[in-house]
Amino acid sequence: MISAEPRLLHIMREVVRYYARDVGFPESEVYRLVLAVDEAATSAIRHTYGSRPNGRLALEVRNLHDRLEFVIEDTGPKVRSDAIRPRALDDVRPGGLGSFFIKSFTDSSSCDEAFTEGNRLRLVKFKRPCDECVCHD
Repeated sequence: MISAEPRLLHIMREVVRYYARDVGFPESEVYRLVLAVDEAATSAIRHTYGSRPNGRLALEVRNLHDRLEFVIEDTGPKVRSDAIRPRALDDVRPGGLGSFFIKSFTDSSSCDEAFTEGNRLRLVKFKRPCDECVCHD
């Protein structure tokens, strides 16, 4: 668990980068996964905690047989998942694309509505079949 401060998000990015590389994702996918997790954490900092540094964020990485799962938790006020939607792409301006990037760069994303201590977001990226990747010895 880390303090919800943008300057500390590099820790989460490096954890994601490590796991994504370790399972053999190509660098382009590693970059996209790092961006998706970073966007999720940044959104929690900005919207759930209102950019106040007294919040906490946790990242759990689950390296399963067929996929990587990134579970991001915060202890802020509950966010309704139906309230999270990207802005229109033709509305050209900074910001507002975090949920678009998350949906584009992961195979699935879901909010755990049963999690009562705050918010829990699960991001899933499936691994390629072994005959398509470079396996580690």
